[in-house]
Amino acid sequence: MTLLTEVMQRPLDPGYAAAAAAKRSGSRVHRRPTVVLATVVLAALGGVTAGAAVRQLRTPQPEVVEARQDLEREIERRAAAADRLQTSNERLRALITEQQAAALAGGQGGAPARRSREQGALTGELGVTGPGILLTVDDAVGIADGAASDPRADTGFEQGRIQDRDLQIIVNGLWAAGAEALAVNGERLTALSAIRSAGQAILVGFRPLSPPYVLQVVGDPESLQSNFAADMGGQYLQTLSSNFGIRVRIEAQQSLTLPAAGSLSLHYAHRAGAGGTGSTSAPSSGAAVSGPADPEVSK
Repeated sequence: MTLLTEVMQRPLDPGYAAAAAAKRSGSRVHRRPTVVLATVVLAALGGVTAGAAVRQLRTPQPEVVEARQDLEREIERRAAAADRLQTSNERLRALITEQQAAALAGGQGGAPARRSREQGALTGELGVTGPGILLTVDDAVGIADGAASDPRADTGFEQGRIQDRDLQIIVNGLWAAGAEALAVNGERLTALSAIRSAGQAILVGFRPLSPPYVLQVVGDPESLQSNFAADMGGQYLQTLSSNFGIRVRIEAQQSLTLPAAGSLSLHYAHRAGAGGTGSTSAPSSGAAVSGPADPEVSK
């Protein structure tokens, strides 16, 4: 009860009451010089200590600096070695190509060299140049750009968006219509190319592509357009355009240049019982390839 009485009767601390009374009377409360001096000294000491700690933390340790320098030297050494190997590979590749061309040109009036160029163009190992068509397919108007969304999110089927199976059917229809070489957005297709989806992205091989999808097709422009329109691939594309708003544009081209697909890994099959169970690779994007039509091999 005594504590409650004190709180009720004198709620203000005595020290505050004395300071308020001194302020009302016009007098000032003076602090002792020793207290002020001690406060200044402690503040200065704290500032010096904090500055020293910051400098110590920001200064790299000798072992860290040495390790970084060693890593930089190792990176430079490995980069130089990689450059030397790349230069050596290019020199050897050029030498092999030169000797191969010389060997093929020496027999049967150059027929082996011509067949090698034709096969290299058909398989995609060599770049090709020739007439053909340019087929552009794009998503319907109003479809959001897939690059702005999470490609791993399963947002469901969108009728106005080109799917991987649509591109597969179109490409197979072009092969069946007589295409001699084909590329999608600059990515050369071969018998080993795969067209598949990863979320909302369409992969050709391992390269993600985004719309519009521009298909460069080397072949006779007139026969390509007529055969493709009469085949299932052209009819399927027309259905996509009519029912789902897929945008389509076909243009005949006097000259198209398709890049090479690069080095190819050979796959072969063994005869049953002949030792080994080799593997075969079925084309994912083009089930049929037209016969040699003497394409012009780009330099």
